[in-house]
Amino acid sequence: MKKQAIYLTLMCILGMFIIAACNNDDNDNPTPTDDYGVGMTDDDGMDPDDDGSSEVVTTYVLGLGVTTATETTNFVIETEDLMSGVISLEGQGTVQDGYRDYAFGGDTFYATGGLGVTDVNAITANPDGTLNIQSGLTFEFQVDGFRDVDGNGNTMLGISSPLSPSTSENMQFYTVDIASNTKSDVVNIPFSDVYDTTQDWIFHTGMQVDGDKLYQTFYPVSATTFDTQNTDTLYVAVYDYPEFEFDTVIKDTRTGPAGAFNTRSGIFRAENGDMYTISTTSFANGYSQSTKPAGILRIPAGTSSFDDTYFFNTEVAQSPGGKIAHAVYIGDNKLFAAITVANHTIDNRWTDANLRLAIVDLVAETITLVDGAPEFSGNGGRSFPAFQEGDNVFTAITDQDGVLNIYSTDINTATAVKGAEIQATFVGGIARLQ
Repeated sequence: MKKQAIYLTLMCILGMFIIAACNNDDNDNPTPTDDYGVGMTDDDGMDPDDDGSSEVVTTYVLGLGVTTATETTNFVIETEDLMSGVISLEGQGTVQDGYRDYAFGGDTFYATGGLGVTDVNAITANPDGTLNIQSGLTFEFQVDGFRDVDGNGNTMLGISSPLSPSTSENMQFYTVDIASNTKSDVVNIPFSDVYDTTQDWIFHTGMQVDGDKLYQTFYPVSATTFDTQNTDTLYVAVYDYPEFEFDTVIKDTRTGPAGAFNTRSGIFRAENGDMYTISTTSFANGYSQSTKPAGILRIPAGTSSFDDTYFFNTEVAQSPGGKIAHAVYIGDNKLFAAITVANHTIDNRWTDANLRLAIVDLVAETITLVDGAPEFSGNGGRSFPAFQEGDNVFTAITDQDGVLNIYSTDINTATAVKGAEIQATFVGGIARLQ
């Protein structure tokens, strides 16, 4: 089909998965089973402190990918510990069919589909630490953005934004009730309402809600060559929420478009409601040209306009400067980010290379590199597998020897500690379920 041919062409261009060989020499193609690990017990099989109620086992879940010469297979697996030992798929893990990305809301880890996969699996944990994987949440098109609306764990906000007009000339917004795992409020918005699609198509890069407004970042791109010939302006579409009625597009020419293909790092909301847009226009993340400095703009809370007094040029914020490729908001006006610390050219397109972990202070306008974490390459056009727990953020890095490990970064000291080894090619998502 033409649709899948377009998707597959894009994936070939990205080369996002053929990055490293699986680190498990004896099990390049692990066979998943339903044999999950359980919590610790004493010799008689009972919790020594059992008072008649079940002990709840600490459960982290990871979305893992294993790449061979011919394909990439995605799995989900649970663990009680991210910081020691080896996390292996041998005899464990559950296959997720097709290309997968991951999202988290409430106590649910979502395996979202792409490349023609339109279902979303909702993954929760049983008290003993085993995973409960619920299917049946399906959409007309693949899910291109999926996030907890307000962080309260009740409602997920989703968008399907087809990669070309041959699939659909509409993007779809919808809400998902986390408790019942059902979708509602499906609204079609013509791409042509948001941008002149006779000139270019647009790719979704992020969305946030503030009060009764939904803010969406995007960038113009050729739907056939994926070239980016318009990099002189940053665009934010504004919608009435929760009706998903299109309102306007606000623009600023101090920097280029926000976000990059599939990274979902285009816009973030601070606790006070201020919105921050993140422009990168990096060759390494798919742009074919870069004509403005990478930078961050602010949309003050309750407004639909940019703050003329605020421009955070991230390329000169430190030596040697950097472009923010991937990020998550960690509170107190700060981002945990992977920034590009090399000057790339078109020859480096789609490599997602020369990344360092960093803490970005949006108010102080500073970037602090994380000590103890090596320079690394990312996973191309993927959402950022980073998970915050208190003052620490967990992410995964493959070092120069090809070994994949969890790293825990102390936000206050910007210092990372190496944790568990992961016997897979990449980590696509991390969360704690209980």
